[in-house]
Amino acid sequence: MYQSHELKKQERPERRKNQRSSAPMTVVIGNTPYAIDNWSFGGIKISNYYGVLQPPQRAKLRVLIPLTGPGALFHASGEAKRYNSNDLSLSMAFKNLDILAKDTLNRYYLEQTVHNSAKIN
Repeated sequence: MYQSHELKKQERPERRKNQRSSAPMTVVIGNTPYAIDNWSFGGIKISNYYGVLQPPQRAKLRVLIPLTGPGALFHASGEAKRYNSNDLSLSMAFKNLDILAKDTLNRYYLEQTVHNSAKIN
């Protein structure tokens, strides 16, 4: 029996280890800030990336998070995993996030969850 591609796609289990969020954040690589298209506790996807970083190169990252109040910043190391020349996106995996970075991301994720559920109600 024939199944449509969409039906098969819906039946596939989620392969990602970490749930993605599209809550806004900014990453600074070198001295250049880039908008983060989506992120998870495992990494980020940068939109409109015009830098020279290519997989599997690593870079030092500064991640700016617009938390309620003064906002937050953390430093991390990242490894370029994929570059898509069609949409100019660069996907990077975080390497060895420290506890402060994990706590900051978790707080932001929870803030966004509360904010989004309040918009629905």
